[in-house]
Amino acid sequence: MSGASLPWIVRWTGVGAATAALALGPAMLRAQARAGADSVVGDSASSALTGPAAGERPPGAPADTSRVIRGIVLDRVGVFDPGEDVGWLARVGNSLHTTTRRQVVRRELLVHEGEPFDSARVAETARNLRALGIFRRVFIDSVRTDSGLVLRVTTKDGWSTRPQFDFSSAGGQTAWSVGLEEVNLFGNAAYGALSYADQPDRSTVTALFRQPRLFASRVYLQAGYQHRSDGRSISLGIGQPFLNYSARWGASLGAVDFDGDVLRFFEGSQTASIVLRRRYALLRFDGARALAASPRGFVRVGMLAQLRRDDFVDLVAPAAPSFPRTVTAAAGPYIWLNRADYLVVHNYRSFLREEDVDLSPGLIVGAYAAPKAFGYERGGVGLQGGAQAGLRTPGGFVAARAAATALYTSAGLDSGSVRLSGNWLLQPSSTHALSVAAQAGWLEAQVPGEEFDLGLSRGPRAFYQHAFTGDRMVNLTAEYRWTAAENLWEAIGIGLAAFVDHGGAWYSGAARRTGTDFGFGLRLGPSRTTSGDAVRIDLARRLATDRQRGGWVLVIGSGARY
Repeated sequence: MSGASLPWIVRWTGVGAATAALALGPAMLRAQARAGADSVVGDSASSALTGPAAGERPPGAPADTSRVIRGIVLDRVGVFDPGEDVGWLARVGNSLHTTTRRQVVRRELLVHEGEPFDSARVAETARNLRALGIFRRVFIDSVRTDSGLVLRVTTKDGWSTRPQFDFSSAGGQTAWSVGLEEVNLFGNAAYGALSYADQPDRSTVTALFRQPRLFASRVYLQAGYQHRSDGRSISLGIGQPFLNYSARWGASLGAVDFDGDVLRFFEGSQTASIVLRRRYALLRFDGARALAASPRGFVRVGMLAQLRRDDFVDLVAPAAPSFPRTVTAAAGPYIWLNRADYLVVHNYRSFLREEDVDLSPGLIVGAYAAPKAFGYERGGVGLQGGAQAGLRTPGGFVAARAAATALYTSAGLDSGSVRLSGNWLLQPSSTHALSVAAQAGWLEAQVPGEEFDLGLSRGPRAFYQHAFTGDRMVNLTAEYRWTAAENLWEAIGIGLAAFVDHGGAWYSGAARRTGTDFGFGLRLGPSRTTSGDAVRIDLARRLATDRQRGGWVLVIGSGARY
């Protein structure tokens, strides 16, 4: 993520991933645009400049004017390259698509005319351009010309207007959604989406919008509205994120308002045992300043503050009480350290496109005050921490993350969480890949509805929704994929896969509940879009549990499960 967002690990008590997804949806949580400078001397539809990469000056060596950047050329390409623009598909695709505007690319540049070449800034510029989610390929070349060193920045657009269709089926249950999203509105890297989803629990209509550079080419604005068959959610956000590793400050202000049902499931039952009505509102400020910052890493100190209402009423109770109104506040500092280390991989979660994997070693530690005077039943002190690291391995990488939160009061531990995750990728060649993902989690006194919930769309794929719920969780997925064609007909990638899943969730004090499945399947994914998920068509063998019989199951879904 190039260090451009505020802490990835921060989780206030009761404000977890489920609430974020409920309010904003996955698309709103993507890494957003970084800043650049305005220093471009040329722009071309297609440039033929080639040449060797420029080296960097060793520490202590005299300045080398041959390393000074004399010019920067932008080479912006549509969905199809000029050489491919011959068939009707290419002509229609390029005519219907607005090529990303010059200023969108220009503002991401962290290297300028008249400055020495810096490979770290060049690498970060390429990452930031890819992080916009609007390009299928990004290249930055250094070229020796008669006038000196010239950089050529090449961006190849992906098809940005995408119909959304998602279908999951397992254990006799189905979940599907349809919609339309545009990730590069009018070539300005703005995002808009409208979708309808039908799931076993509820139906949902969602509208989302985000403009990463709405004000002064630095301040983002985002908004989301979700109408559910059992409630609604509204979210707003504004702020200036850390636009690159060298940025000195960032701040954001966000608000969420939710009124809807929360369903709780136990022991693998498909029927909710508890139905609660939740009224939740959050106003949250997050601001930080870098004590040290460069393209190679940073040290940031920040402050978090929030004002929250979170109330529940049991709708199943014979005589449901009137809604309470509980308002609390909390605030505290944190420190965040990170050293940049990214690996570019291909054919990992998608076909053809380049993907940045964050292997950066990082640490974040924070504390916040939650005194009785701020609305809590008893005063307390909260702690939060997290760490991440990665390692390049032959043919791939290993990456791990850990996150923990705890709230202590005079009575001891009030609530807390621990989450661990890891990924391993082995690619012996560009067409073969073994991916392994592992997760484990622990919750104490979690907010209702935010317990671990595996089945259908998450966890072992051959089990129905809510097959495994609880405050303890393990999940392991391994998949071997052979890419038969990454760009068939210049439009689609095709792969074959074999997989095994094992995972589950259970409540503290109850019997451990897990499930296992294995099988093989087909992978289909667009190769010309910006980030389209591959469709999975799997034939899975489910092993029997205390709730479900064993057998073969056809499972259809989208997106990588690792």
